[in-house]
Amino acid sequence: MAATPLTRNQTQSAVIAGAVAHTIFQTGWFAFGMSLAALIAASLFGGLVGAISNTLGGEDANAVLAAIGAGSDILFWIVIAFLIGSLILIGLSILVSGWMLSAAGQHRPWRTTMAAIGVAALVDIALFWIYLGIANLLTDSGIAGPVLLTPVIALVGGILVGSLLWWLMALANREKLPAVVVAADSSSVAALTPEGAAAVEAGPSTLATPEPADDATAVPVEAKKPASRKKS
Repeated sequence: MAATPLTRNQTQSAVIAGAVAHTIFQTGWFAFGMSLAALIAASLFGGLVGAISNTLGGEDANAVLAAIGAGSDILFWIVIAFLIGSLILIGLSILVSGWMLSAAGQHRPWRTTMAAIGVAALVDIALFWIYLGIANLLTDSGIAGPVLLTPVIALVGGILVGSLLWWLMALANREKLPAVVVAADSSSVAALTPEGAAAVEAGPSTLATPEPADDATAVPVEAKKPASRKKS
């Protein structure tokens, strides 16, 4: 089936929604991954500190380990807060995208949004390491690259990738038009029924043609004799 082309307003809304929503989603998605990794590391570190504290004797050693354990507990709840914040950003990106596409009259705006978010979630995992590698190529500093340049590169890349992804998903979810069959003289167009579709696929020989009128209902036409010329 053919699909309706995107209007100029729908194309612009898809590009802008992708740039804005993907930037928000990418931030939340990267924060979610790092928070999850930090949460696992904090849990393992806290368990290790507890095991060492139970093994070692002496009040001084236990006091130091207890202080480290308290710090790990604080870090644990900080990571939990970042994890919740990242989930809020992901949800906000979905709402922003769906609202912008709906306002522009996009066909199936929420389906388009979820499809774009799903593809972006997979693509961003690979893009994160690409952004990090580009930042390391641009500077030899171990801090400036990962900490300063990577967010800037990720911001620019996220805008470009988001605009492209949302536009492609908007194209994929365009409204489909019913198939049509055009008369031989191209003078009329009719909606194609399932029977008509099968006939068109089989070839023009199977298409129904108007049957001639029955003999009983045919109206006889009297042949006209040519007018005779009078002799002068």
